[in-house]
Amino acid sequence: MKTFFQVFLAVFISLGIIFVGLFIILSALAQTSVNIPDHALLQIDLQGDIAEYIAPDPVEEALGRTRLDMRKFRDNLEKAAVDDRIEAVVIRPDLLGVGFGKLQEITALIHKFRRSGKKIYAYLGSDMSFTRDYYVASACDSVFMPADANLFLTGVRSEVTFYKDFFKKIGVNAQFLHIGKYKNAPDSYTRDKMSPYQKEVLNDIIGQYYNDIVQTISANRGLKPVNVDQLINQQTGFSGNKAKELGLVDGTLFYSQLEKILAQKHPGLRRLKALDYALEPASSLHIRNKRRFAVINCVGTIYGGSEGENPMFGKMLGAKTIIANIRKAAKARSIKAIILRIDSPGGASLPSAALYQAILEAKKRKPVIASVSDLGASGGFYMAVAADEIVATPNSLVGSIGIFAGKFTFDGTYGKLGVHVDAVQKGRHADLFSVTEPWNKEEKAIIQNILREFYHGFVSKVAKARHKTYEEVDRLAQGHVWTGLQAFRYGLVDTIGTFYTALSIAKQKAGIPQSESVRLVNYPRKKSLMNELLGNLGVLIDYNHRHWLADALNRAKTILTEWQNKPLALLPFRLEFK
Repeated sequence: MKTFFQVFLAVFISLGIIFVGLFIILSALAQTSVNIPDHALLQIDLQGDIAEYIAPDPVEEALGRTRLDMRKFRDNLEKAAVDDRIEAVVIRPDLLGVGFGKLQEITALIHKFRRSGKKIYAYLGSDMSFTRDYYVASACDSVFMPADANLFLTGVRSEVTFYKDFFKKIGVNAQFLHIGKYKNAPDSYTRDKMSPYQKEVLNDIIGQYYNDIVQTISANRGLKPVNVDQLINQQTGFSGNKAKELGLVDGTLFYSQLEKILAQKHPGLRRLKALDYALEPASSLHIRNKRRFAVINCVGTIYGGSEGENPMFGKMLGAKTIIANIRKAAKARSIKAIILRIDSPGGASLPSAALYQAILEAKKRKPVIASVSDLGASGGFYMAVAADEIVATPNSLVGSIGIFAGKFTFDGTYGKLGVHVDAVQKGRHADLFSVTEPWNKEEKAIIQNILREFYHGFVSKVAKARHKTYEEVDRLAQGHVWTGLQAFRYGLVDTIGTFYTALSIAKQKAGIPQSESVRLVNYPRKKSLMNELLGNLGVLIDYNHRHWLADALNRAKTILTEWQNKPLALLPFRLEFK
């Protein structure tokens, strides 16, 4: 009887999904064209953390749930610059949480758009706006905010959380080994404060970011750097009226008032949302309609499977997916060059090495250029050095050439809970991956030898790619995180610039005139609607067969065993900037 109801439920869910699928398909077909007003005000809302790239999803598009990413933002401004229907643009930054590499990319895109002669305005409409929001807003032609809203220019701060004492209280033992004095990711679990090496790197990064904030606002708003520094350190918080008085904004009004003012300048002006405009193909504007470049988006923590999400590491860069995309683009006759758009802190060592090898093979066929967004560190940098050239923004974080591995053991936690584990084993080190037995001295040596061998290979590959000796790279390695500007000075990257810089270099290497607007083919491509529907069906049926608590425990165990003891080429610490 139970089986009958399970089958009945599965059939019922299947029919429901089929009907939903048909509805989505019909809805999508009904919206094959975008309604662009003849006189449009393009409104771009920049909120929270903006992903580098989100693969088009037919389900989300049909339901109107698409999200803005850097690719859409870049494309929208490029289209709007040549689209006669777009008469002006308004950007509304709201609690931006992007890294400082993306901030530089966004402001560079705004300046590029302004060269079209069209106006781009910034509106700070939240109760409180902060440094990142204003950094972007200052790049626009004019900045507005309500008189009673508040702007806080606080500078920049990095916080690192340490769990050593907490683990001690709950009986967790953290054991970690690393190669490189700056490769201190495990410090969060084994220390209660920053090491001198960690503090050294963070001070350098924070110093560069702060100077960039001051210089950028100074240049964009025509204020002296010393005055900007004083505004940050002596006043910090400003009402709309005070911000106008000090020259930080150009006017105080509500958004509806701004729209009325713009409508007077541009009769018949109507608002157009960025996500709607993103559906307009660039080819309809006679750009990006000739030869093709592949843009392979390498986003997230590297591991060996397909792309996805992980409760511990967030967005996962599936090496299997990326390698397949690289090979496909390399073999395609229509693809004249490949741009690797990298936003990754690194990850597992073997998949990183596999990606490196796939890139080496691809560049035998056509040019491969690496363009670093916020992060191209550790395993992310391992990928980048395989390319013909590396481009990074001054504030990108790159390098972190090093390796670590570790394990957590929970025998103390089990004891506190009254849980006891007994075991029988054959083999001297059969407990190497046990979550109840810590490493002994011999086992530490085993792991350390593996790490040492990987580190030597990593440094050797970087030395070969960057035309340096092993000793020169070793001095720059040691797990040290460098900003893009520092890395450029030390010869770890080739060029300081943005995505469009990488595009220009790719054209040059492919023998394509700079004036030609090439078509950009983004990978991963659009998700399959059928796969989406079948995947949702599989989740529902699977949930019906499994107890939720057992499922949660199994998932936790899977995550733990997947990353225990494994050599990891990851950033040496998690960077969070306030």
